[in-house]
Amino acid sequence: MKVCIVYDSRRGSTERVARAMENALRERGFDARAWSVKENPDVDDCDLIILGAPIYYERPLTGIRRFVESKNGFKGKRIAVFILCIAQKFGRLGKEYTERRYLRMMSDPIKGKIIAARAFEGWLFGENNITIAEARTWAVKVAEAGTKGE
Repeated sequence: MKVCIVYDSRRGSTERVARAMENALRERGFDARAWSVKENPDVDDCDLIILGAPIYYERPLTGIRRFVESKNGFKGKRIAVFILCIAQKFGRLGKEYTERRYLRMMSDPIKGKIIAARAFEGWLFGENNITIAEARTWAVKVAEAGTKGE
């Protein structure tokens, strides 16, 4: 199964998460590759596309949305989305708000089948190793579910 991870990143945290996902998937035998949205990758032959962006000023970075729109919303494709956000640091309500508002903003332009969506806790200073580990595990679970047609 070919898994393409496309991310937008401003300070490098989302790139770090995407690269961790790529490595975890490769370790499990998947044909995985991560690209910055700025590279405008050709993902037509990907079986699963994982899209990720950080949240800045109450919205995902705009590059990822423009990329999705340029690809006709990935109509007919299997998609997973993730965001990085620090709103989760504000407890249960922050987490619920994050999932309800920001994941919806990531998902709205997608016309393909969204098989998974996840909000990860971002960081400002120093890498969040818990987020990295959770992202690795999530990506593998999503890809394994995708091979079973779930």
